[in-house]
Order: sequence, then C-alpha cells, then structure tokens
Amino acid sequence: MKTFVRICPMKALAALCLTFTTSATAQTTRAPFVINNNKDFHRYALYCPKPEYPINLRERRIAGSGTFLLHLRRDGTVESVETLISTGHAELDDIAKRAFIKWRFRSGPTEARVPITFKSPRGTSGWPFAR
Repeated sequence: MKTFVRICPMKALAALCLTFTTSATAQTTRAPFVINNNKDFHRYALYCPKPEYPINLRERRIAGSGTFLLHLRRDGTVESVETLISTGHAELDDIAKRAFIKWRFRSGPTEARVPITFKSPRGTSGWPFAR
C-alpha cells in the first residue's frame, strides 16, 4: 500500500507537467504565413543584406541558383535557414545561409522563401526582390 501511495503522486505530477507543456506549446504556435513574392517581401523586410560573392569563387566561375526557406521567430529574426534547392555548390549555399541568418523582418510571417542566383563571370549575385 505504501508503494502505491508513493507512485501515484509522481504519476500525477508527471501528467500535470505533460499537460502544462502541451498546452503551453499549443498556445505559442502561429498560423503559417510564408513570404513568397516581391510585394510581401518589401512589406515585411527590415534588414536584408546581400550575400557576399567572394572573388575567388568568381574567378573559378563557380555559379548557381538556389532557393532557401527562412524560419522566422515572432520578433522577425531568422531562427534557421533550410536549403530547398541547392545552388549546386556547398560554398555558395553556406554564403547565402550566413547572410540570410542576419536578416530581420516585421513580425507576422513565419517563413520566407528566398530564391537567389550567383552569376559568373561578372560575379554578381542575382537579387529577385529588386524594387
């Protein structure tokens, strides 16, 4: 009988903790809103520096196009960057991700889908969100 009394409070406490965690998680989820176009991008973008295109990659004519998905926090900062379509070069993917993680948006969107093109031999990075 003593064992039963000792186990039940622990199970009740565990169930209570699980319920609290689950309900807290449910309250923090947002409806997905993905920036997919130029209009939405300019409406929500606050700080979006272009990725650097290093001279050594331009000289080697390393180029490519890719698409990245930015997962955004409530405050508009970028939580993580996911590669949807690789540029075909790990160096270019890493350069893009390092730039995207610095971006800032107004609160609202949960994700931003960003295409990018690194072109060679001129060595420019294509920017789809030009005004």
